[in-house]
Amino acid sequence: MPNLHRHEEEKFFINAEGKKESIPSIHDHPTKELSVVVPSYNEEDRLPLMMDEALDYLEKRQKRDPTFTYEVIVVDDGSKDQTSKVAMKYCKKYGSDKVRVLTLVKNRGKGGAVKMGVFSSRGEKILMADADGATKFADIEKVEEGLRNLQPWPDQMAIACGSRAHLEQDSITQRSYFRTLLMYGFHFLVWFLCVKEIRDTQCGFKLLTREAASRTFSALHIERWAFDVELLYIAQLLKIPIAEVAVNWTEIDVPHRLAMPTNDGLLERVKDLWQIPVSTPGSLVTAADHKRSMQQGPSKMIPWDKVPNKFDCLEGLFLSQLIDVHIKLLVLLAK
Repeated sequence: MPNLHRHEEEKFFINAEGKKESIPSIHDHPTKELSVVVPSYNEEDRLPLMMDEALDYLEKRQKRDPTFTYEVIVVDDGSKDQTSKVAMKYCKKYGSDKVRVLTLVKNRGKGGAVKMGVFSSRGEKILMADADGATKFADIEKVEEGLRNLQPWPDQMAIACGSRAHLEQDSITQRSYFRTLLMYGFHFLVWFLCVKEIRDTQCGFKLLTREAASRTFSALHIERWAFDVELLYIAQLLKIPIAEVAVNWTEIDVPHRLAMPTNDGLLERVKDLWQIPVSTPGSLVTAADHKRSMQQGPSKMIPWDKVPNKFDCLEGLFLSQLIDVHIKLLVLLAK
């Protein structure tokens, strides 16, 4: 199981009174019904609209049903603007039991930020939601229904993904030919290499049971753009049931600072996709072995001759290194 490295400043929240509060663990017993994890990078402008909508919905729901409990965790992914300061205003308004701000020392990428939030959550169910507010927050009821429809959940694990696939045709008419070509190329790579049953892997609106979040994010090693694909790939390998649910989605203007990546960045994204099918299975074996070893005690690690699928692990390592060399050559040629 990959270690979750935290800098000293990332080991606590700052509450509404300015005092430090220890961070809980995904492995603790849940004390909230819902955790909402909001990864945020330079989102001082767009975050307020999303938070206003989300908290308005959550507060009204709690008034209708006093047994409903929630928390919103804003993960500031090493922003260079006032994202944390903006988020702290909501912490002071609603209290640090409902709104928490986790400020990362340096940028990890969206996947890394979501992972930090998930591993710091207290909810029975965990919702990933983008800071731009592109998905109507009330559509959480749709993904909750999708999750319920998967019951009974094997080992308490299930995932419901918000989906924009039903809007694909409309979006094509608004995109340039180049962006449309990129979209189809990405969809083909995802289908060919990783996830074949989910049409929209990239929608940032995903609801997971606590056990599903713990198992999938423990094996996750991609921290940037392609983490959604790896997350669903891991879920399929673990035979976690997945529902894809249509949600309302609005195109949000992307600030210049968050614009499309350079050629080098695009190649890095392709590299991430290539690495998923060759690296992730080995990570899952490692995670399973780690769990068994911890149950046996820290001094009883599984020896190499007892590790299953040795060939797969070595093959994955070799192919990963080979792909790395090929991608670096492509980067050099593209310059």
